[in-house]
Amino acid sequence: MDSRILILIALCIALAVHYIGQKQLLIKGLELSDPSIQIKRLMINGSTLLVFSGIAIFGAQHPFNFFGILIFIEGAVCLAFARKLKSK
Repeated sequence: MDSRILILIALCIALAVHYIGQKQLLIKGLELSDPSIQIKRLMINGSTLLVFSGIAIFGAQHPFNFFGILIFIEGAVCLAFARKLKSK
């Protein structure tokens, strides 16, 4: 099996695990009266992922530039979770 395919599979699994962790942060933040720590963590994670997605989209070769799009979506989801907690 090609090493690029193995890397993509590993990165997809890592993104799925990251999404589950961010979802747990959202649920925990919704239960608390002051979710400022969860909001801050979600904002930092989302911003970091957006930076990495830009690097992956513009600096990587095929098929890794496609993965940058997936990282961008994950970063946007983190920021949406933070916004949801902020508006709570």
